[in-house]
Amino acid sequence: MGTLKLLVFIAIMITLQACSTSRSVISHGVDLSKYSYVVFGTESSGDRELDDIIMAVQNEIAATKLTVVSAQEGFAKVALGESVLTPNIHVSTEKWDGGHTYITITFYDYDTGQSIAVLKSSGIGLSISQDQNIALRTIRKNLKNVF
Repeated sequence: MGTLKLLVFIAIMITLQACSTSRSVISHGVDLSKYSYVVFGTESSGDRELDDIIMAVQNEIAATKLTVVSAQEGFAKVALGESVLTPNIHVSTEKWDGGHTYITITFYDYDTGQSIAVLKSSGIGLSISQDQNIALRTIRKNLKNVF
């Protein structure tokens, strides 16, 4: 009986370690393939203690097919008829009840300000660090699927 309880406990712990969710919503009628560039700026929100996670999310965006350009280059690309995105990145981590990390990226058209796509991920593990790593892994997969 003690072995059965131990096995159930281990199974629950393994399940908790891999708990993540993701979701993507693309604006109706938008062709994401026309977007080749992304401009980063002061487009993040959340707890300042999570700036490292925000930077990790920016790195994940930069690892997609999107080319990172400066704000000035972004304006020049728009003037040439190119489509440019700018993301708003929001990260939050619960520090109680086992924790939970949420990452939301809203991509806007740099020229019009129209919301183009929203990507969400969350992770829950045995520690805050593990929550964050799971959420980052999930947003990485989500970004690769969308871009």
